[in-house]
Amino acid sequence: MLLLPLALTACSSATDSAAGTGPAVTATTASSGATTSPATTAPAATDARLLTGDKLRAVLLRGDVLPKGYKANADGTRDSGLDLAPVAKDGAAGACGALEQTGWIRVSGIESASFAQGDFLNAKREEFTQEVDTFRGSGAVTAMTRIQQAFTRCAHFTDSGSGSPVPVKVKSGPIAGSKGQSIKAVLTSDQWDGGTTLVATRVGNSVITTFYAVQSADLGAADVGFTQKIAKNLTRAQR
Repeated sequence: MLLLPLALTACSSATDSAAGTGPAVTATTASSGATTSPATTAPAATDARLLTGDKLRAVLLRGDVLPKGYKANADGTRDSGLDLAPVAKDGAAGACGALEQTGWIRVSGIESASFAQGDFLNAKREEFTQEVDTFRGSGAVTAMTRIQQAFTRCAHFTDSGSGSPVPVKVKSGPIAGSKGQSIKAVLTSDQWDGGTTLVATRVGNSVITTFYAVQSADLGAADVGFTQKIAKNLTRAQR
């Protein structure tokens, strides 16, 4: 049985996800991970209502909320700073393998205007990553729709990133009581110990995406509660 693979090859910004390396905390690119497109129009006046990366960073969970032993990972902690990304065209949806990476929101192909991401690891290679992306217009709604489509499309896929094919199953569905605003997926494989839980939650014009990869039999079920805590923080920040 293989250990659950570590997912640090992904990163927050669109440009960096393609490259496999990321900038420091004050990165200024958008988070969705789709191929970066040139600006098509000037930012709308409603941009004034969008939370910038520094404000999104403040809604992320602190390490003391997680189980004992998790430590912040500087390589996976960044945000878009004080600036908003230029308006961009939609990108192509990400491949199913993106669901095994921390910046998995790029499966939506939607560029965000701002983002913040935090990453935590423990000694057993278990990992929790949280990300918040803010979108212009109806981008947050579209991102959620495309995430659900990706969960369905990728119900069964084969990951060859480690050099040998690994069959991965994705079981997804809405989170009870969320009124359709939260969905989750659980990734498992016969070749892994444990599994990974992914949660996506829309709060206004922002989407929270979390990633909790563990070796235990609960497959990262606590991720739902972690995401709900971030959602409460985000709701307060948007008022």
